[in-house]
Amino acid sequence: MLIRTLYVFGASLLFCACQPKISDGSVYFTEEDLPSPVELIGAKYNIPEILNPRGLMIKDGLAVILERKNKYDDKFHVIDLESGNYLRSKGVHGLGPGEITVISQIEDTGEKNKVWAYDPEVRKFSKYSLSDTSKLAEEEFRSPATEFFITRATWSKNQTLLTTLVDGWTKYLHLTTSGDTLATFGNWRDMIKGRELPNNYKEEDLDANLVSTVFQGTIKGDPSKKYFVNAGRIADYIEIIDLENRSSKLIYGPTHELPEFKISYSIGYQMADFGRNHTTRYMDVYPGNKSFFVLFNGKSYLELSDPDKLNRIFEFDYKGNILNHYQLDFPLGGFAVDEKNRAIYGVTVDREPNLVRFDY
Repeated sequence: MLIRTLYVFGASLLFCACQPKISDGSVYFTEEDLPSPVELIGAKYNIPEILNPRGLMIKDGLAVILERKNKYDDKFHVIDLESGNYLRSKGVHGLGPGEITVISQIEDTGEKNKVWAYDPEVRKFSKYSLSDTSKLAEEEFRSPATEFFITRATWSKNQTLLTTLVDGWTKYLHLTTSGDTLATFGNWRDMIKGRELPNNYKEEDLDANLVSTVFQGTIKGDPSKKYFVNAGRIADYIEIIDLENRSSKLIYGPTHELPEFKISYSIGYQMADFGRNHTTRYMDVYPGNKSFFVLFNGKSYLELSDPDKLNRIFEFDYKGNILNHYQLDFPLGGFAVDEKNRAIYGVTVDREPNLVRFDY
């Protein structure tokens, strides 16, 4: 049953707070349920060292901007947000001590002026100082060996990791950095149960590898590491995870249909063939203190910079209520939020990619 979100309007209110009725544990919303968009005007920086950014994070008044480089040094840049000054770059390309090949994410574990980068090619975590001049990592360790196939990992409390999995029906693995399993929870099969599947497929036609691929997303934790948010890159869904209770709430929208795909095979495994024109849904997520933000794309890779279809950001609270809807005037590939100063920072996907700031 489709759950519609109820709006509470008031003449004195400048925003719309959405309070969905939930009977099946999930929240469903459509474009009609979104508040009227607040149009944000971006102020773009001109930092020549930024070449082809893929994402960013904010820490201690600094913007840490990841590059897509996979053969060169200077894997990420450090920018002072107050002055807008470029401070330094980090990352030496290679396989030796303190070196790194490519960075897919950088995260904060609460240590002042320190960040951890993850290299998915060699499955290595590397810690960098943001305040010194060395380009090398000061500490590193390999992703722990487990019986599970990990796709994405994010830091949780007490130097532990929360990861998403494929090649099995289990969705999430909570483990220590030495590889000890703390918990497993969630079932990918639940994501397709009772839903209409493309090409008249039946649930029993699809194996775990394919289903988990359809629902892969970007997962990040809030500052307290109590809540984590996983936002689908191919399917329209958001999952709010309460790690302490090992429970979650699903949000579906703005569309509820599964993406179109055909079953293909690679070295004996089912794979989802989405075709050349499939769309990217949620590009990035920022879990804040009391709410979280998701960057919605909803278009194909070729349309990423289309000026008529620029990204939007949706804001939810951790109960799944829609709080705000922001329309951007620059195409973004990733973003982060400075909640204290009410600023959204993003990296643009255009002919001259750079850092951009939106006040909200």
